[in-house]
Order: sequence, then structure tokens, then C-alpha cells
Amino acid sequence: MVPPTLPPVRPSAGTRFSALPVAVQSAAIATVAMALFSAVPPSVRLLSDTMSAYQIVGIRAALGVAMACCYFAWAGFYRLKSPRPVFHFTRATFNFVGMVMWFWALKHVELAKGIAIHFTMPLFIALLAWFFLKERIDSRRGLVMLVGFAGVLIILRPGMIGIGLPEMAILGSAVLYAGAVIFLKIIVRDEGAFAVTFYTNLFMGLWCIAPAAYYWAPITLDDVLPILGLGVCGLMAPFLVATTLKSADASLIGAFDFLRLPFTAVFGFALFGEIPDVFVWVGAAIIFVSTWHVTAREAGRAKARKSGAP
Repeated sequence: MVPPTLPPVRPSAGTRFSALPVAVQSAAIATVAMALFSAVPPSVRLLSDTMSAYQIVGIRAALGVAMACCYFAWAGFYRLKSPRPVFHFTRATFNFVGMVMWFWALKHVELAKGIAIHFTMPLFIALLAWFFLKERIDSRRGLVMLVGFAGVLIILRPGMIGIGLPEMAILGSAVLYAGAVIFLKIIVRDEGAFAVTFYTNLFMGLWCIAPAAYYWAPITLDDVLPILGLGVCGLMAPFLVATTLKSADASLIGAFDFLRLPFTAVFGFALFGEIPDVFVWVGAAIIFVSTWHVTAREAGRAKARKSGAP
């Protein structure tokens, strides 16, 4: 008797994805991460209709602390021991002020325009690293940074259109976020990412208590979806980026950062009817090319140092 022929077993989606080249996997994960990043600004805009920036940042911090506590309940709270509590507090303060400025500005500017201006953060990181960490900026990198800031001028068009407080707040937020990254470079030398996430959100939450309580607005059912977008997307996106960095160069992942602009533009059009003008796209493209060049060169230098090459 001939045994019945079993139908072929189709590999699962996870198996097929694992069989793809590493670069393709990283590109796909990075694309999803940028889509999740892009869900945060419209979530903030929707919450800003009734809530202050302090309350939104407080909710974001509370969600971050809760998720970090879930991890440490499993891994052990002894991992929270830190030799640099002052550094954590200072970094969280930079993050808090920068996030309040960023979230407040998103209520008053086009989402795509806000994202485009915020692309300047890597340029400010390089500048602050040169000033505080004595990292070298050669003439080539200096020229690239000047080109990047020229992209900002194209977006803002000083003298042609009014530059308001929201645009300046976004630039200030990018500077403060860059300062937080400088502190992060020092902290992560001997501390884990989850500990950094916990302390950052903890201190930001403490900063938010008084102003958020003063300006508190009741949370309604309409706020649930934006809060999930703010919390889940805002916490999952960095995790996915960290996952891709384990197997792909930072320059490759950095190249996908520009996807935040079209994704955010889609959200802005679908939810608020916003259409970015051509200057936003041109300026953002110039800023992106500049920041990508800085990231690619830094990744190349790091690889050379690791391999011992000159």
C-alpha cells in the first residue's frame, strides 16, 4: 500500500524573512522603525488639542518607566546600580527641556517641516562632540556641516517668511537632544541601554510632576489611540533601530532616517490636510545628505579603529 503523499510544508513568514540577506533584513526593519517614529509627531499633535506639552511628556515618561520596570523585574533590579547618577539627571534634564520644546512646537508647525528642521540634530552632535569631547572635525566634515545648516536656511527662508518661536524651539530642541547624546556617549561606557532608558524617563517624569499637575487635562477615550501611538511607537522604534545596528552599519541605517519625512508628510496630509512646500523637501534633502555623510564617515572610522587600520 502506497502511503498518502503529504502536502509540502510552506515555510513561515519568519523563516522566509530569516533567509533573506542581512542587509535586506536590516533595511526592512529600519523602514518599519522609521514608520513607527513617524507616528509619534501626529500622536503628539492630536493630544496637544487638549493637553499641555508637560502632560504629554509626563505620559511618555511614565510609559517608559513602566516598560523598563517590566524588564528589570525579569532581569533583576540590581542592574539599575549606576556610578553616575548626576550624569543621568543632567542628561534627563536636557531630554526633558528638549522634548517639551519639541512637543510644544509640533502643535504650531507643519509636521513635515518640524521633522525636516529636527534633522539637524546629528550636525549639532558633531559640533558638541568637537567642543566637549575634543573629537576632531576636519575641513571636509566642517564643510558638510555648513551645507547642512544651509539646508535649514532653505526651509526657514529668513527674510522671506517669518521665523516664529516654534521653529526656533525645534532648533533648540535639536541642540538639547544633541547634548543628551553627548552625555549618553559617556554613560554607555559601563552601563546598559535599559538602565539609561529607565533613569532618563524617571527623571523626566519627576520634572513633569509639578507643571503637568498644574496644567492637567482629563484623559478621554479619544486620547487612547494617540497615547498608544506615543508610547508603543515611541518605545518600539528605538528598539528596532538598536536591533538593526547589531548586524548592519550605522551608515546604512542612517540612510533610512530620511524616510521619516515622507511618512510624517503622509500622516500630516491624512490627519490635518497639510501639504509641505517644495522648500521643505529641498532643504530636508540637503540636511539629510549632510547628516548621512557625517554618519557614514564616523561609521567608517569606527570600523577602521576596530580593525586596526590607519
